Amino acid sequence: MSYVDPLQLDEAPEDSKPLLKSIEKKFGQSLNLFSTLAHQPDVLGGVTQINDGLQNDLPAKFRELAYYKASQLNSCDYCSHYHRQAALKAGLSEEQLDSMNADALDLFDEQERAVLQYADQLTQTANVDSNVVEKVKTFLDDRQLVTLAAAVALANFTNRVNHGLAIELP
Repeated sequence: MSYVDPLQLDEAPEDSKPLLKSIEKKFGQSLNLFSTLAHQPDVLGGVTQINDGLQNDLPAKFRELAYYKASQLNSCDYCSHYHRQAALKAGLSEEQLDSMNADALDLFDEQERAVLQYADQLTQTANVDSNVVEKVKTFLDDRQLVTLAAAVALANFTNRVNHGLAIELP
């Protein structure tokens, strides 16, 4: 059971209502993470602004691969559920998403492996080896690298919010 109940639109603070309407329009439904964050409109606004910013610059396949990897490492079933769907839509396969450990890295190309390493290291140690960064920089520019770092950071943030508030899937 969630520690904080998600808010319905009519229960939300006035500052959260336009954000919740936008989320429902974007995703076709209200998501419990955002409906729970609606208790604190400034936090909801910040998360949605970062999330919207992640949609620019970085190819969706890399963004979703990194987000899903972080969510898997953190055992966040909520984020894994939604970002698995997004990763499939971005072009990753079921087999790839089921096999994201070191034994199955041959399912990924060199760029995807670099993104996985980046997400793994940033999630597990809050640091990334310079050799991994150099691999990523062979195919991502600085702006894209910033977006990749932000995607992994947002995944870790939402994973911890989900765990800290025991947010449930609808």
